[in-house]
Amino acid sequence: MSTSELTARGAAIDELPGLWDGFARLVRPGLGISGFGCNIMNLPPDYATKSHDESSSGQEELYVALAGSGAVRLDDSGEELPLDADHLVAVGPSTARTLTSGPDGLRVLIVGGAPGKAYEPPDWSSGGA
Repeated sequence: MSTSELTARGAAIDELPGLWDGFARLVRPGLGISGFGCNIMNLPPDYATKSHDESSSGQEELYVALAGSGAVRLDDSGEELPLDADHLVAVGPSTARTLTSGPDGLRVLIVGGAPGKAYEPPDWSSGGA
C-alpha cells in the first residue's frame, strides 16, 4: 500500500503481524504506514529488554504505555523515566536505553523517526511470523 492510498485503516492489536511469539506487533506494515516506524511490544511482568540506542538510524523514539507500567532506563545515568497511563518518554538517538516492565507487565507503543529524513524501515520490521 503506498502512502497516497492510505486514507484510514484500523485493526485489533492482536491481529497485527507479530514477531517473537507475539512479543512484538508490527503496527507499520499492519496498518500500511510508511512515514515513520511504529511497533507495539508486549513485555511480561518484571522484564527488561536488551539495551540499545538508535545512533545508526538517527531515530528519536517515543514510548507510550497502552497497558501496565514500567520505565525507560537511561543506561549512562541509571535514571528511570516512568512509563504508565500518565507518563510518556522520548529518547534521542544516541542515548542507550533499556525498557523495563512492572509487576503487571507492559504493552507499549513505540514510534520512531529520524528528524529531517525519510523513514527507512529495518528489514525485520516489514513482515511478521
